[in-house]
Amino acid sequence: MEKHQINCRTSGCEQHALLLQYPSLRETSAPRRLLLLHGAGVPGEVTWTYVANYLHEWDEILIPDFAGMGRSRFLADTPPRLSDYVLQIRELCEALDWTEFDIAGYSFGGMVAVRYLQQYGSRCLCFLLEPAMLFSADCGKIRQKADDYLTVADRVEQNPQDADAYFTFLESVSPQRTRNDKVDRLTIARLQENAQGFAQALRAVSQMLLDDCATYAGWIAPWPGISFVGGLSHATMLGRHRLLAEQSADWQCHVVDNADHSLVFTKPRTIAKVMNERRQRG
Repeated sequence: MEKHQINCRTSGCEQHALLLQYPSLRETSAPRRLLLLHGAGVPGEVTWTYVANYLHEWDEILIPDFAGMGRSRFLADTPPRLSDYVLQIRELCEALDWTEFDIAGYSFGGMVAVRYLQQYGSRCLCFLLEPAMLFSADCGKIRQKADDYLTVADRVEQNPQDADAYFTFLESVSPQRTRNDKVDRLTIARLQENAQGFAQALRAVSQMLLDDCATYAGWIAPWPGISFVGGLSHATMLGRHRLLAEQSADWQCHVVDNADHSLVFTKPRTIAKVMNERRQRG
């Protein structure tokens, strides 16, 4: 495997990404490509490295940093909306001539992935890991989740060093997690490194959830793919993922046992295995 650090300037962003290239044993001229989008606050390479180590069905894997989280940044100073992050990824893919690829999004990145496919389309597989849009099939509960995120965003923006604000976020997304003070401190420290970007991402997600609550509550996947949900996650989220699989034409729900919202970090082998197997089926 070869690793390449990508740094480029597009019309709206200073972009940073990691490109992984694997020797291909398949007889085809078109490489299989996979785009991995991270969650709010923690950069792409930190988020996806463990999963990427076990992926073997793609020839190239692109792991960008969202602006404000890692080494990418928007050129404009205006508060970003979700559409701005979608456009950031679009500009990066165009700069690299990536036109056909599978896409996976964790948490915040899952919402960007869905919006990207809705706007630009792609004949691809889609993998979603606990995006906020799949928190519930109840619009009221989705709105409450959005309000919770807005409260955290306000507190982080007012005092980026307020550890309690980040702890409130952890309690919101992983209330049934196995308690480990050391792990919580590490997670909080990672989020504090990109405090402004974390808060901006939460605010962008919240606004999108509030604006399109009814759409997300009844969303059916028009593409083939899989959604992952931790077995220790909210019951409403487990139910929503299962409902999505039941109602969509070619969608699976994979419950990751003994995992919560941190599943991308704690269960990389499991996630990669399921992704590899789905890609093998075409």
